Order: sequence, then structure tokens, then C-alpha cells
Amino acid sequence: MTEGRTQPWNAEAERAVLAGVLVNPEIAVEVYSVLKEKDFFDPRHRLIFSAARAIDSRGEPVDYVTVDNELTRTDNLEKAGGLQYVVALTDDVVYLSNVLSYCRIVKDCALLREFLSVASGGIDKVYSTGIKAAELLDEVSQKILDIGTSANTQDFIKVADLSQGVMDEFITMRDSKGGVTGISTGLDPLDRMTTGFHGGEMNVIAARPGVGKTSLAMNMARHMAEQERGAVVFFSLEMTGLQLAQRLVSSMAGIGTQPVIDGTLSDKHMDDLRNAAERLKTLPIFINDTPAISSAEIRAKARRLAQREKKRIAAIFVDYLQLMHGAEEIENNQLRVAKNSADLKSLAKDLNVPVVVLSQLSRGAAKREGPPRLSDLRDSGAIEQDADMVIFLHDDKADSGDEEPNTKSGLRNILLKIAKQRKGQRGEINLIFNAVTTTFYPDDSYNS
Repeated sequence: MTEGRTQPWNAEAERAVLAGVLVNPEIAVEVYSVLKEKDFFDPRHRLIFSAARAIDSRGEPVDYVTVDNELTRTDNLEKAGGLQYVVALTDDVVYLSNVLSYCRIVKDCALLREFLSVASGGIDKVYSTGIKAAELLDEVSQKILDIGTSANTQDFIKVADLSQGVMDEFITMRDSKGGVTGISTGLDPLDRMTTGFHGGEMNVIAARPGVGKTSLAMNMARHMAEQERGAVVFFSLEMTGLQLAQRLVSSMAGIGTQPVIDGTLSDKHMDDLRNAAERLKTLPIFINDTPAISSAEIRAKARRLAQREKKRIAAIFVDYLQLMHGAEEIENNQLRVAKNSADLKSLAKDLNVPVVVLSQLSRGAAKREGPPRLSDLRDSGAIEQDADMVIFLHDDKADSGDEEPNTKSGLRNILLKIAKQRKGQRGEINLIFNAVTTTFYPDDSYNS
């Protein structure tokens, strides 16, 4: 498709950037922070830039003499156009403000070439490998995401420029009802300790199977949707959308799933379920149950949803991390989980929304008495590093494999432990989990 066409590049901009590097150390420092060797299209310019970087990394001055010496030492002088070409680059007088503009031109052309390479590679795979459409979309989306990430570089921010934003945040915290400055979780004790979930943060909820982490996430998602702050997006890699919707309706109606299963629903039950279903229709909760989804797909689907529904995204839930796949097949579980964890943290920052990620615990957590520890997060210590908050759910009976509720009414005593919080305190909250209606609420006898 690109045969016979010239690749995007700008010879004058590349030459001007190199001229700045060779004649002005202040310009060189700025250029090194923006461009890499591969961003130059002309092979001569790549070699000259690489030589200048190597000289600078040794703390030596960079000019046409030292660059000539470095290119000669590495046997690249002729490939770089010879001494005459290097000297000719210094003939033009360049200014710092202009060179930074030239850098942006060079970088933009480099990104366009990368995009063309990804697109061309995708076309080749269509014709030569018989790849499935979903797999190709996943792979191409991830590569385009990587291009976008490499282009998103942030300059320094002067603290003075942040001071007004800091004061605005303090005023919001002072004036907030109940101390919630983010989006409420629906659990007052948790909101008091965290001030709610905030944009740009990745919050992890981890527990052994059967403790109720999906139920807690659905409780939070429903409460967030009721606040009318935007769309609440729930990516379910384990349960189907229909199963989650059934849970929501049953929970809102206060009816357990057993009467549904054994066919003993009364007329009163049916009326309550219909009313709950009608209320659910009004909530902006969107479920995607694509199995083995990747972080690139999550990002793309969330953006498309916001555009289609014309709603801002209030929160994103992912259930659960260990079931996610990557665009590039990574056989090592720890590396795959670490990559997906980093991508979800990046997603939270890029979209400025709270991303709530559910995670399993290692089997070793059940062999030890007491609540889980950060080291119990399954498959990767990177989860602990990436997360702004880590919440553990603990139930001695469920952790030991005994999933029977604590009482005949289906109630369980669950300990919610905030094991990590970047901006606040750690602590524990006692909850009651109604396993029949899959509903959590604070145990006021402990938390009052």
C-alpha cells in the first residue's frame, strides 16, 4: 500500500536539529530529552545523533571535531556523509526556540512512520498468516497504544503553577459532605478513610475465591451509577453480563438467587424483581463480558462507549486482573500480569478516572492465619507498586474453603483491610456480607 510513496520525514528539520546539537550545549540538552536515534529518517543523521549522544554521556563537549572523532572511532564517518557533511551542518545559525519546533516536526514524522509500519504489518498478516480479526485488532491496538504512550511526554511543572490547584483541592475537601472529594463507594466507613475513589488512581480489591470481591465491586458500581456522575463501566472476564445483571436485580430487590433456581418465586417476589429491573434500566452501568480481554481493548472500548453514549466515564471496573491477556502473548504469568497492571494504571491516568481492579490472592494466603498481606497478591509484586490503594477482604471460613455463611440468615462477617493507600491512612473496617442478596454494608456494632 505504501509502495512508491515517500515516507514522512523533513530533511530541513533533521539538519536544523543536528546543527543545534553541534553548536549549542543548551539546545543539545533539550533535544536529547525529546528525540531518540530512531526518530531520524536519514541514516546519516541517525549516526551523527548517536555519536553526539555517546560523547555527551561521557561528559565531553559536543562539536563537529569530537563528533568526527567519534564517528571515525566507530568506523561510521563515511556512512555519516564524511567530515565535510558534518561540518556543513554547523553553517546555519539556529535558536533554541526554533530547534524545539524542529524537534516536534521530526518527532511527528517519526510517529507517522511507526503508524505506517504497524498498519503495513497488519495488512501483511491479513494476507499471509490467516490471523483472526479479533486477534489482529488486539495486536494492532496495543502497538498503536504503545506509539501514543511514547509520544505522551510531559515537561516539568513549576510548583508555583500548581499552588492554585492545591488550594482548590483543599477547599473542595473542606466543603465536601462527609469528607468525600472523589466518587463515593457506598460504604461510609470506607469513604471516611479514603475520601472516595479518585480519577487517575488504580484501586485493587483482592481476596480468595468465595469471599465476595465481585459482589463488593458490583455494590460499588451500582452506588456510583446512582450518583449520576457518568457511565460506570464493568469489564467482566469471569461472569457473563446476564449473570451480573441478575445479581444486580436480585440485590436491588432484596431477593436471593435460590428462589429463582428452585422455582419458588412468589407473586410478591416477581413484583419486587420487576420494580428492581425497571430501576436498573435507569442506571448508566455498562457491562462488557469479553473473555481474556487485553488492556488495549479495554482502553479502546471505554473510549468508544464514552463517545457513543455522550457520557463521561465515572469509573472502570475490571474483574479480574489474572484473566486478562496481552496483545503480545506473554507466557510468563508474572510478566503478563505486571504488563497489564502497568497498562491499567496508565489508563486511569490518561482518562482521569478511578480504575478498580479485582485480583486473586496466592494460595499461600489461605495457609496462614490472619488477613492477607501485600505479598499475597497473586503472580506479581508489580500490582502492589502500581496500585494507589490495595483493599483486602478476609473471611476465615471462606479462606479455609468453608463457604457456609456464619448464620442461617446467610450473613457473614467480612474484614475489609486497607493495606496500602498512597494519600491516606491504612486501617480495617468490619462489614456484613449478605451472601443471599450479595450485599455489603458496615457492621455498625464494630465501626461506630
